[in-house]
Amino acid sequence: MAGTTVGSQLITEDGVLGISGQAKTVYAMHLLSGATAGIVKLRNGTAVTSTIYVQQTAPTVSTGNTFVYEDGFFFPAGCYVDVDANVTSVLLSYKEF
Repeated sequence: MAGTTVGSQLITEDGVLGISGQAKTVYAMHLLSGATAGIVKLRNGTAVTSTIYVQQTAPTVSTGNTFVYEDGFFFPAGCYVDVDANVTSVLLSYKEF
């Protein structure tokens, strides 16, 4: 589809996914946690104060966990990725409009 970007981004600290404020759909997350289960919050917007749309906790510590959202989650105001101190990294697959 014209005007869309499909890709993935590795996140190691809090920040925006893709272009700040651009609408996007997130289809999958691969979460690496440390010695304690990591928590990732995907927020609709561009700041840590934006509304939480998705919160994912790693069920297995010190390993990778993949979560697939078959139909995707739509973030009309962009997506801010909020990771806690137990997250080593998170890889997000998404489409940007």
